Amino acid sequence: MAEYEWARLRADELRKYSQDDTVVILPVAALEQHGPHLPVMVDSRLVEEVSKRTASLGGDKGVPIITLPVVWHGLSEHHMPFGGTVTLTSNTFFLIVRDLIKSISRHGFSKFLILNGHGGNITAAEVCAQDIGMELSLPIVAATYWLEAADRFAKILETQTNVMHACEAETSMMMALEPDLVVDSLLNEAKGPMKLDFLSAGKGSYRWRSLTHVTSNGVIGDPGQSSSAKGEQLLREASQAIFELICNPETFKMQSDRRLPG
Repeated sequence: MAEYEWARLRADELRKYSQDDTVVILPVAALEQHGPHLPVMVDSRLVEEVSKRTASLGGDKGVPIITLPVVWHGLSEHHMPFGGTVTLTSNTFFLIVRDLIKSISRHGFSKFLILNGHGGNITAAEVCAQDIGMELSLPIVAATYWLEAADRFAKILETQTNVMHACEAETSMMMALEPDLVVDSLLNEAKGPMKLDFLSAGKGSYRWRSLTHVTSNGVIGDPGQSSSAKGEQLLREASQAIFELICNPETFKMQSDRRLPG
């Protein structure tokens, strides 16, 4: 079976990959509190899994995809009061992603997918894709896996339509992957508000807020209806959605830099 994890490949194997129009997935996430029933690794563990499964689909279908180790630190300032959280500033996050992509592009790789697994990274990942893409003149795409799989997730989940935080979705996926790290006895009391709009102001404005503004237990959503079977479905659909994004010929198509007539 072909290997698709960057860290498990030899340098000569990676040189061959660089000649095959390979898509490089850079998973980015966080290390932060996830309520009383889940470990702090949730975002990193889940996006790592989606990345690996996506790359595996590529191997099965003859589409060259490799995935880097997950960048496990992200923008998590809004979780700091709960403890257990590591956070970066947005500038540090940008510089880390920029240096990783720049160094890899020097080896001949030219298609990058920043695959995000943490809500606090969404805007930052998009800025990375824009600014680094323009700097290097490379097609760099930023995707958050549950947003790309939104329609698929809505058909699976019972109490919510998509990922919230330490919720039915994330708890189910952790049950599928790391059942020993999920405290089942706390699920029914780990319920939080059912709205993920604590950062919204007005009809479409943003203001910063700590998660303590809306939840005392660090949960948004209801993990009570979680199951490992549901988690496996979510992981499968997320990986398929990201794989289809990669396979879409428009995804990595560079725009023509045409100037409008004066």
